[in-house]
Amino acid sequence: MSRPAILALDLDGVLVDGMEEYWRSSLSVARSLGAPWTGSHEEVPPAFRCIRPWVHTGWEMVVVAWALAHGAAAEAFLQDYPGALRQWQTRLGQSPVALQDALERHRGDCLSRDPRGWLAQHRLYPGVAQRLCCCGAEGVDWVVITTKGREFAAALLKQDGLRPTAVYGREDGPKVRVLRRLLEQRQPVWFVEDRLPTLEQVTADPQLRGVGCYLAAWGYLRHADRQKLRPPTHWLDHAAFCAPFSAWPA
Repeated sequence: MSRPAILALDLDGVLVDGMEEYWRSSLSVARSLGAPWTGSHEEVPPAFRCIRPWVHTGWEMVVVAWALAHGAAAEAFLQDYPGALRQWQTRLGQSPVALQDALERHRGDCLSRDPRGWLAQHRLYPGVAQRLCCCGAEGVDWVVITTKGREFAAALLKQDGLRPTAVYGREDGPKVRVLRRLLEQRQPVWFVEDRLPTLEQVTADPQLRGVGCYLAAWGYLRHADRQKLRPPTHWLDHAAFCAPFSAWPA
């Protein structure tokens, strides 16, 4: 088939670039936990930008910000991300649940106090709005699957006038679980994601063989992701994403 019945898209790194917000929110929570940061609160450090492609869920960014404030080298995370994350989380002494809750509370406070300011820390990637607006004419429903809280994801989409069929946030469970539910509704499902390990989980799941997987070339990719990419996952560059579905890799 030359087009999906449902197009499922990750949010961060596929539709939205929120690097500024990631840093500011993560640093704010880290500072509330004693991080001795003396640099700029607004300017994203190069080290944080380099580490961000390894991050899976929000609480990890708090640990990274806390570690950088304590003098950690980016190279330690780039060489062994799970090990460095575990080491610095232990030093911080906070559980993933507690860190995620703190991050969600901070974002909620920012959205309540200054919604325009918080939303302004994010931007759509070029061509995204135009491409998604074409989905309806092509007979394709599009949904968002993200590890971000549903409330925040919906607010980001609303500010740009984007109206997906559904938004699935961290409250809805792992992305593989959401994809299984989507497959039960309609097939085929195409899934665009910028995190290769997530796509590898999808392709390894026999229940998800009806999902077409695409790695977004413009997202927060690790330097070796393209070289590690294996079928049936496809490399999706920006030009192909903006083209009709019949032009996508198949």
